[in-house]
Amino acid sequence: MIRLYSFELSEGMVLAEPLFDGTTNNLLLNYGTVLTESHIAAIKKWGIRSVTVTERYTLLIEPTSSLVKELKKGLITEITRLAPEKEEANTSDFMLTVSQVACQTALKLLDNSVVLDSLMRIKLVDDDFLLPHSVETCVLSLLVAGSFGVDERELYHIGMAALLHDIGLCEMPQLINMAEMQLHQENLWKEHSLYGYYLAKESGLPQEVCKYILHHHESWNGEGYPKNLSGEAIPFGSRIIAVCEQYNRKLRQEKIPHYLAIEYLYGGGGFYFDPHVVQAFTNNLAVYPLGSLVRLSTGQVGVVINVRQNLGPRPIVRIYYNRVNMPLRVPVDMDLAKERTVFIEQVL
Repeated sequence: MIRLYSFELSEGMVLAEPLFDGTTNNLLLNYGTVLTESHIAAIKKWGIRSVTVTERYTLLIEPTSSLVKELKKGLITEITRLAPEKEEANTSDFMLTVSQVACQTALKLLDNSVVLDSLMRIKLVDDDFLLPHSVETCVLSLLVAGSFGVDERELYHIGMAALLHDIGLCEMPQLINMAEMQLHQENLWKEHSLYGYYLAKESGLPQEVCKYILHHHESWNGEGYPKNLSGEAIPFGSRIIAVCEQYNRKLRQEKIPHYLAIEYLYGGGGFYFDPHVVQAFTNNLAVYPLGSLVRLSTGQVGVVINVRQNLGPRPIVRIYYNRVNMPLRVPVDMDLAKERTVFIEQVL
């Protein structure tokens, strides 16, 4: 940055600091303004003797600007991976529409400065797990909520709460990736949804969003926290986020196979989770996307060729390699809805 007298300014220079009225303290020109002849004339008229401008080739950019690019790519890529812009790659024609609306909602969320500031805080605390977990939970929640046909406002609120559901963990970063906790640490961990509620409320986020964050660890059977709510007393958005964040946490943090994460949801339906939300998740999301290279529990390797014929995560797989990775002379199709003892063990 260099400081120049007003008579030294020329068109095209960029302000490195904002200019304020010396009497009222009102903003006159913001930093980053590319000066024109009229700007320079105004600066002289205002009696400002000198200003700070950027040196040549200096980039002026807000930290959140680079974050927005990262998040846009992450959100849209993940939405179109699970619900691609192709009819045959979705579990139904309806989910193609849901995918398009989810993309629009995700981009709208990134226009919210409070959301961006909160996501920047999450990124700075834990960029390895917490930020991608937040993004992927949001994607899953948008698609599941969309499959229920919720209106635009509720979808936006659920997406926002899903993005920020773990913002309370920023107050206890030492616990985020802790594998085993002592009792006092577990008790503190259980406070993170309450911390998140107050952080969201203090930031001025809608009450519905704050409520969804507060209750995303409630259980269908009433044994969750922080309020021991049960059944439909748990806000609908919280029930969706609970399923989606647990599924993603199983994959991303616990590193368990997809099929075990799915089995966990099935087993928890009606106990930990709203069974209708679990059913919507498993029936509508192509958790094994069309064209995925997968290894079956038999050891055979193939490609997912149909996600529409069967409900749930039981696609049709065309097998190309045997259990010792040798190519088959003729590929064989296996319908996992019929071969109930075979499952997808790994997405390659």
